[in-house]
Amino acid sequence: MKNTPIKENHLYQKAYAKGKSAPGKYVAVYALPDRQNHRYVKADPCHRPVNRLGLTTGKKIGGAVVRSRARRLMREAYRLIEDEGKLLHGNLVVIAARAKIADASMQDVKKDLNWCLKRVGLIEKPKTKDDIQ
Repeated sequence: MKNTPIKENHLYQKAYAKGKSAPGKYVAVYALPDRQNHRYVKADPCHRPVNRLGLTTGKKIGGAVVRSRARRLMREAYRLIEDEGKLLHGNLVVIAARAKIADASMQDVKKDLNWCLKRVGLIEKPKTKDDIQ
């Protein structure tokens, strides 16, 4: 499923200021519960909550080609994690690229993003036998 993007600057600012954050080696993640999620639930054909995703890459990373590659890596890593089915929905998620992402592989970015998402509480913890009973 295609990600719903964050388009308004004030939502990025709100995620940076009030959201939970987790910096990693290649990416930093900011997450905030989305108060307008009910609008997107109505628009979704399956009526499921969705995450709105924002990607940022600064000029410190490199030129336009390097920044575009960084955005592609982050988008694909997020998609792979979302396809695993453990990602919680109904949040604003901003993923900011860090300088070291220019030399990173896809597996490195996915591993780092997964760790950051766990740290901000967007990945469900696996159920143990005690939780089932």
